[in-house]
Amino acid sequence: MEAQKLSFLLLLLLLSAALPPPSLISAKELCNSEDKKVLLKIKADLGNPYALASWLPNADCCTDWYAVTCNSNNRINQILVQYDDNLTSTIPSAVADLPYLELIFFHKLPHLTGTIPKSITKLTRLTQLWITWTNVTGFPDFISKIPTLTYINLSFNNLTGTIPPSLSVLDNVNYVDLSRNKLTGSIPESFGSFKQASNFYLILSHNELSGSIPESLTKLTLQNFNVSFNKLCGQIPQGGSLQTFTEYEYLHNKCLCGSPLPACK
Repeated sequence: MEAQKLSFLLLLLLLSAALPPPSLISAKELCNSEDKKVLLKIKADLGNPYALASWLPNADCCTDWYAVTCNSNNRINQILVQYDDNLTSTIPSAVADLPYLELIFFHKLPHLTGTIPKSITKLTRLTQLWITWTNVTGFPDFISKIPTLTYINLSFNNLTGTIPPSLSVLDNVNYVDLSRNKLTGSIPESFGSFKQASNFYLILSHNELSGSIPESLTKLTLQNFNVSFNKLCGQIPQGGSLQTFTEYEYLHNKCLCGSPLPACK
């Protein structure tokens, strides 16, 4: 009997030795393998910045990585790269290879340069494009080809050129912030035809915009509006929401006049 017990204990000992310790037994990885491959390419294209130090090949991108989130199907739906003074690169075109992406967020990256890649027009689920406080240049007029967009914030960059009238074809957009750039030309007349006309945000301050404020903007119910620090001229159109804002939203232009500024001479 004692010999049988000894044999049984020896068998248990051998079996336990053959099994890996509990710490090495991991659950099945949630991260989609194709998404991970794309993210690791993005990290390499950005020069392996410190902001993405958690993006390790042997870690789960849905549970262990910072700067990304996964949706309920464990597909990457947000990429958020921010606060890295040492990141020196352009926005990788590979971001467009994340088919479930809903948010692109690049913020406070002073050495991020170049243009916004046209490849993002492939993203059929993208709702928010948020690229702020960078040195990105040009103007991505192709974003009018992303019909799912609701929110566009391209403030505090080095964007140049004119504002494309085609932005107004985006039926779901109700927030446009293009402030603190070097944009020229006029405010498009078409901006009065945004479909989401209620509680609209239109922020165009601190550019080099010229011409007059379009009469069509009186059709929008503006929640926030700012055209200060430009080169605009002429009478502010009367009606809509334009008189609900203070003079500070209109100051420092070439020759704007009319309520809420002093009357035109």
